[in-house]
Amino acid sequence: MKIVSTSGPLLTIFIIQIVFLPISHCRADLIDQTCKQTPNYNLCVSSLKSNPRSSATDVKGLAIIMVEVLKSKANETLNKIWAQLLRHEDPAVRNCYDHYGYMVGAFIRDIYGDLTSRGVGGNFVRYNPAQAERRLHDDVIRRVDHCRHGFGKGRQSPFGKENKATREAAVVAAAIVRILI
Repeated sequence: MKIVSTSGPLLTIFIIQIVFLPISHCRADLIDQTCKQTPNYNLCVSSLKSNPRSSATDVKGLAIIMVEVLKSKANETLNKIWAQLLRHEDPAVRNCYDHYGYMVGAFIRDIYGDLTSRGVGGNFVRYNPAQAERRLHDDVIRRVDHCRHGFGKGRQSPFGKENKATREAAVVAAAIVRILI
């Protein structure tokens, strides 16, 4: 009769947990500490923890992940605005479409670039979180606000929920980027 010992595999699992638990705990602490420095802790934590890359990155990586969340929210809003424009041409809706189109097509891409070093046309563009923060405020948050308030008195934006979600993601991203400065 053969006796199978389970102590070897159990010991291995125990050692692996001891070695890797502090690393994952440190990353959870980093997310917690980072998100405490933002105006919307819950949005920050839920956005970052839902991305598997957040468990193995630094604050710069968390900022990049939050910019990706922002891009996703802006794209969702842009799609809703486009659908509205297809149904009915409206100058206020067109204005929102233009603002979101610039955000998604250029500004968010530029913010991502400011958070990473890269080669562009033979030139090397340096990491510049201060520029990224400025773009988040001037090019994203301001344009969301223009869309939100562009419907005039007595007329509410049909994209209120989406504008709010995009703006909140941008504010959190700007707060995380600010930590890098």
